[in-house]
Amino acid sequence: MIIFTKFFMDTYFIDSNRWLELLEDNLDKSDVIVPFSYNGLPIYGSLSKSNSYEVIFSRVRPVQPLKFFLFPFQEKIVPEIRTYEKKTIIVGAANCDIAGLKILDSVFMGQEFKDPNYEIRRHNTIIVSIDCTSPLSVCFCESVGIRPYPEDGFDLNLSVMGNGFLVDVGSKKGDDLLGNKNFLRPAKNSEIEERNKMRLKTQSLIIHNNESFHLPENISEEFYGNFDSKIWENVWQRCVQCGSCTSICPTCVCFFLEDKSDNEKFIKNRIYDSCLLPGYARMASGVSPRPLLSERYRNRLACKYSYIVSNYGKIGCTGCGRCIAGCPGKIDKRKVLSSIFSGSIGDVRYESLKYL
Repeated sequence: MIIFTKFFMDTYFIDSNRWLELLEDNLDKSDVIVPFSYNGLPIYGSLSKSNSYEVIFSRVRPVQPLKFFLFPFQEKIVPEIRTYEKKTIIVGAANCDIAGLKILDSVFMGQEFKDPNYEIRRHNTIIVSIDCTSPLSVCFCESVGIRPYPEDGFDLNLSVMGNGFLVDVGSKKGDDLLGNKNFLRPAKNSEIEERNKMRLKTQSLIIHNNESFHLPENISEEFYGNFDSKIWENVWQRCVQCGSCTSICPTCVCFFLEDKSDNEKFIKNRIYDSCLLPGYARMASGVSPRPLLSERYRNRLACKYSYIVSNYGKIGCTGCGRCIAGCPGKIDKRKVLSSIFSGSIGDVRYESLKYL
């Protein structure tokens, strides 16, 4: 299992052009994934020397979670385990994804059985996180105790500063990526102070935007006490059982195994599963432990705010807001939680997706 510790935590300044040059210098030996703009939102794509001018850094977390690169939607796990010789550099993760990554590491590398595919990818991946400076209206990381900037769990972290970045070194992998550092200079105290002001501003935006939901400080404790609330019988009714929220969630790890065979070979595939689907956990007899959608919907939130907390000591929701933005039924999970905690049913639809 990867243990998250604070490394040197040296902080440097690097010019924007020199940072892109550094990434371009690694294209021959690494796959470099960076955020681009798609319909106004950042989305991960592969860097090349011809598209580096299109990269965006001063936004919110990309649409895709880090999970997509380390725990793909579908992969073959039998008969052979894939090998990954080429390293991957992923630039653009916000702290909500760094927090999710810690849970994935606990699930796939922190148990008696360690997933070999995940472990190889994890060790061959360099994570370059970025301070969130432009949160979306669906973001609520502060409500679950997560800051909009990382403090650990990254290899490098970038903070956008005018014509460059402050770079925090979080691991030996990150330090090795920077190389001889002849294009860096130590960060000035004035730059550190300016970054602290920017971070506080982002925190304030997120806190202010979520005040109307009246979410308790310790959601997991409050959730356990409201597990049997009658409100659960009503708040699920906009859910269309598509599984979008679980697929896009940075901490959802449920999967099922698909067996295929012919006269020559046997193949076993692993594919994302969703606790909202009618067939989830269905037994061989055809009996489902949660036949009602209201029960499955409650189970999804119970997993985030109770089960993962019990199993791994961390809240299973990182407040990234992807489940809200990607819901065809327009369900705002914050309003669902507000209804459960208040004991009264309100309108659970989310209003709009916009930058704060």
